Amino acid sequence: MTRFSWLAFVGLLIFTMGTSIITPLLPLYAERFSLGNGEATLLFAVYSATVVPTMLLSGNLADRWGRKRVMLPAMACITVAALVMGFAETVPLLFLGRVLQGLAIGGFLGVGTAFVVDHALPGAKYIAAALAGVGLRVGFGLGPGLAGVVAQNVDDPLHAPWLGYAALMGVAIVAIIVTPETLTRAPRRPSPRFGIRIGVPAGQTAAFATFLAPAAFLMSFLDATLLSVVPLYMVDTLGVTNVALVGLVGFLILAMGGFAPLMLGWVQPRTAVIVGVLGSSGASLLVVGAAAVDTAMLVVLAAGLIGFINGLILMGATTICSISVPLVERGKLISALYTCAYAGTLPVVALGYLSQAIGLTAALGVSSLAALSLAAFVVLVGARNFRTVVPHPEAMGRMEELAA
Repeated sequence: MTRFSWLAFVGLLIFTMGTSIITPLLPLYAERFSLGNGEATLLFAVYSATVVPTMLLSGNLADRWGRKRVMLPAMACITVAALVMGFAETVPLLFLGRVLQGLAIGGFLGVGTAFVVDHALPGAKYIAAALAGVGLRVGFGLGPGLAGVVAQNVDDPLHAPWLGYAALMGVAIVAIIVTPETLTRAPRRPSPRFGIRIGVPAGQTAAFATFLAPAAFLMSFLDATLLSVVPLYMVDTLGVTNVALVGLVGFLILAMGGFAPLMLGWVQPRTAVIVGVLGSSGASLLVVGAAAVDTAMLVVLAAGLIGFINGLILMGATTICSISVPLVERGKLISALYTCAYAGTLPVVALGYLSQAIGLTAALGVSSLAALSLAAFVVLVGARNFRTVVPHPEAMGRMEELAA
């Protein structure tokens, strides 16, 4: 790792903190603006609608324009989004801020991760990639974790976390500005046709559709449920008044996933996905059980378990996509995987509206049942269509280069 790799990492870590600051604030927004559970979960999930298309475009643009020409506008966009959220006094402005966050995160994530790896020494690129992966999840988790602490201890909890983050983004932007570009512009020549590459290689549709896609969907569905519906549940059903405790749940569900590859990187990727979907869906029952024993500590425990296990699912799924296809097919397969993952955040809106009819505890019971059913499908159907991981020779050669 070089000095510039660390600067790129700092930019990545701070940037990712911004997207989930809203988690511990959702119950406060619901009270301040008289939002129903459906509207509150919609406020959380709306950013996903802009993440995927922006993410698919940003990789192509970075290859043509350079990393920083894509990253810096995305960083400016998320800073503006934080200011919009920080000064918002109406619901439409809150939704505008979330849409801007989606545009920013989609434009930055893949390019920002690559920027960390670009600046690493040849023998440290594998370590840099692993560190960037940890930084993503930990950064996502620090957002709600720190926001909860700030909101609990200031007089203006709906505004202070966002304004503090906007100030912190100044540090991130400076870190990226002083870090050199890694993609130099080539001499002008006829450009290949610009397009978005997403899809599943021929012959792998059944395995992807029944194994990897539903596993990624399930992972994000549980993440999103803990980040949007559960904060409302903790306050309205379990009587939690400490915003920092709600933020801790957000931290655990996101940050713990970053440590799974470091601790369990030796697990075979197919096994990681199978164990992950069973463990994560099973642990969701702890959230529902918290109402029966009237303690939020079960929710905290569930958040840590689900977060860690979901990191196992992501590790297994991305490894399979990286090693089982040739390099030319890898990008579009991983794009398809992430599209399925972000799609998993959208059903929480239906869950929020359902809770208005049957109550939060019953709605979370329905979500656990749905998660267990999807996990059973992955294990009983998907695993049969995907019996073994066969590394592609070209992909393995590239992995050996990175590790060298």
